[in-house]
Amino acid sequence: MDQAEGLRSIFQRQQCIQKVRQYHKQIREAVAHGKTQQVSQLLNLLEAAQLQLEATYDQPSNWVH
Repeated sequence: MDQAEGLRSIFQRQQCIQKVRQYHKQIREAVAHGKTQQVSQLLNLLEAAQLQLEATYDQPSNWVH
């Protein structure tokens, strides 16, 4: 993995983390307001976002020194 790929991987991971945090916040707000249908949809989106985040950790990290 060259340096550019490493940086792209880091930025992708950060974007995934932000997306997961955003869905957590939206879920808490929907629960607080009793929007159960919205909660269900957000939970599905959260699951997909978490899988994307996990995939960033499954990538090999062969850093060039």
